[in-house]
Amino acid sequence: MSNENDDLESEQAINDLGIASRSADRARGQGWRWVRSYLLVWALASVGLVIGLGFGNKAVTISIFIAWAILSLVGGIWSRSRGLTPRGGARRIGRAAGLWAACYAIVLAVGVTRQAQSTGFWIVAAVFTAVPLVVAAVIPAPKAADVS
Repeated sequence: MSNENDDLESEQAINDLGIASRSADRARGQGWRWVRSYLLVWALASVGLVIGLGFGNKAVTISIFIAWAILSLVGGIWSRSRGLTPRGGARRIGRAAGLWAACYAIVLAVGVTRQAQSTGFWIVAAVFTAVPLVVAAVIPAPKAADVS
């Protein structure tokens, strides 16, 4: 009798572990999807920001900075409302943010001083600032066993 009970408990435990594993995989997938979405929207906004800076007059530039501030606020609120950040997700966003800031600083330093009127420069510069964000978004999510 005891062996049958032990077998049933073992089967139930194995079943419960399978359910927990599938649930963890699903949550991890959802977490990485929002990280990718966040990075891709940021990349698109960065392209708009740089093109607007390069081609816009003073009123356009002010409007773009206001839109950027609003998008940054909404993005921050949205990211905090996700409920979970996958392990490694904050690190990936942080690295992408640092690389983006470096690219943006380079664009501003070169663009404002030397290329203010060059259409080609601002288009390339817009893509340049988006690259670290897009790369961070498209790198595959680590497998559960790969993350420490």
